[in-house]
Amino acid sequence: MIVGELLYRISELGVTLRCDRTEDRLHYSPKGALDPELLKELRVRKQEVIQVLREVEEMRRTGIIQSERQVFELAREFFGSNDREGVE
Repeated sequence: MIVGELLYRISELGVTLRCDRTEDRLHYSPKGALDPELLKELRVRKQEVIQVLREVEEMRRTGIIQSERQVFELAREFFGSNDREGVE
């Protein structure tokens, strides 16, 4: 599973992920909301997820977009996810 898909699945469950600026630890809430499969994926992709979270936080703090990923994140926030079936 790629990081974007993992983060999407986690957000669809209403789970909030966060990390500290300097410590490489992930925190999520509500506790117990992630099934064992998602927890395993999160552990495997931990460093990538932390990088994404820090990039998004830096962009929000400075207003400067530093990666393509941040452009897509902003688009998702503004337009929402594309859940519609059959739309081309």
